[in-house]
Amino acid sequence: MSFRSLKTCALAAVLSAGSVFVVATPAHAQFGAQAGFADSFRPEFLDRDMPLFVEILKLEDWQRPIVEVLLQDYMISFDSGVEDVKNKMRALQGRIGNARPDAVMELILEPLAAWDTERAALGALFLNNIKAQLTSDQISRWPRFERTLRREKELPKGELMGESVDLYTLVRTMRFPFEVEVSLDPVLVEYELSLDAALSVRAAKIASLQDEIKDAMAGMNFEAGLRATDQIMSTRVGVRRVQDDYIEKISASLPSEFGEQFRHAALLSGYPRAFRPTPIPRLIESIRGLPDLSDSQIAQLDEIEADFKLRLDNLETRIVDAYRINQPSESREKVQRMIDRRNGKAVDRVTSLADRLIAEKNDLVDETRRRILAILSPEQTGSIPGNSSKANRIPGIDGVELDENGIAKEKTRTLAPGKNNASRPRFKSPGEASKEEGRGSDGSRSLDPTGSGKGGKRGDRD
Repeated sequence: MSFRSLKTCALAAVLSAGSVFVVATPAHAQFGAQAGFADSFRPEFLDRDMPLFVEILKLEDWQRPIVEVLLQDYMISFDSGVEDVKNKMRALQGRIGNARPDAVMELILEPLAAWDTERAALGALFLNNIKAQLTSDQISRWPRFERTLRREKELPKGELMGESVDLYTLVRTMRFPFEVEVSLDPVLVEYELSLDAALSVRAAKIASLQDEIKDAMAGMNFEAGLRATDQIMSTRVGVRRVQDDYIEKISASLPSEFGEQFRHAALLSGYPRAFRPTPIPRLIESIRGLPDLSDSQIAQLDEIEADFKLRLDNLETRIVDAYRINQPSESREKVQRMIDRRNGKAVDRVTSLADRLIAEKNDLVDETRRRILAILSPEQTGSIPGNSSKANRIPGIDGVELDENGIAKEKTRTLAPGKNNASRPRFKSPGEASKEEGRGSDGSRSLDPTGSGKGGKRGDRD
């Protein structure tokens, strides 16, 4: 792509998406995201924040309409400011076409820098106007309101696994007995303060490095940009460390019957890729419902289930550890590989440790499915709800290959119309054939407990 095309793409990204974090190259995208460009076009306060004002500050009935009007005024001013900065960027189109390569980013970033200053002033003015409406008792609640607001606004900006989980909200939604929730108040206060401190450090670091990252983007100084993003990444690791520490502290503060339940829910929320559900529990449940299982088969099934759970727990723990250890450096490595590739160096494709462990988890699922179905007779296999007994073939056995989601691949090649000529047939790939066989009349994919690709619902996959 020519530099003129890159300049056009850069301006188009600004005008269409309202941000410049997708500019020219993956490295620019990485730096722009770290610099918080996307936040420049997002209002700090929205209508949905009203419940926070009411609940935390304990607003009186007469105060609510005033706060609502102030909030609407803020949003109108914000929208007007965004439109103004977009108009300024549109006006740059002619200048960008004739600008030197090293001046293009400077031209784009100039109106953004001015808008960031104006945006911050709008937010500060809005909060000061709110404070002016509060009583002395309500002012005393302001620090807690700020912490709650910061948690609401800053937590979703996490990039690492485990960085954005809200343990405070998770405790409240799990609906423990009242006396249990009350007993957690001290550790939750500690968590709130520790998390707020870490979020404040992260936000301050991003703000302090805005100019440095923008200069790196303007000068295409990737090494300077990487140094800045490394500093930001260290604050992200700090936020995640607070999260991980308090998952364990809150779990330890709960009675044993609730502690493990909370810990699992917190890890699932923070590290969802490590805990994607498998079809094995549903398959085992279906098989246990067969009326003619022998005592020997039940014993074998119990043994397979226990072994699967033990190995699965071990793998999921290792996946979480892999994300914790390796993920912070992956963004830098990705940009560095892009730079090396641009400079003509040979770059090998890298698979992360977490991805390799997830593949190992998929292998465990396939192995366990085969072990389970191997203890059944062909008649029992055919009677599993939703299972096709066609030719008495068992997915994962009898030469039927399974894909990474446990769907049976068909070995036969199916004729289908060609792309450019409906009368000219072409061969479907095995993957295409498998996908079409697994779709119902509404186009959705289904999966039965045995992995044969028939029966069940989309949500049962993985």
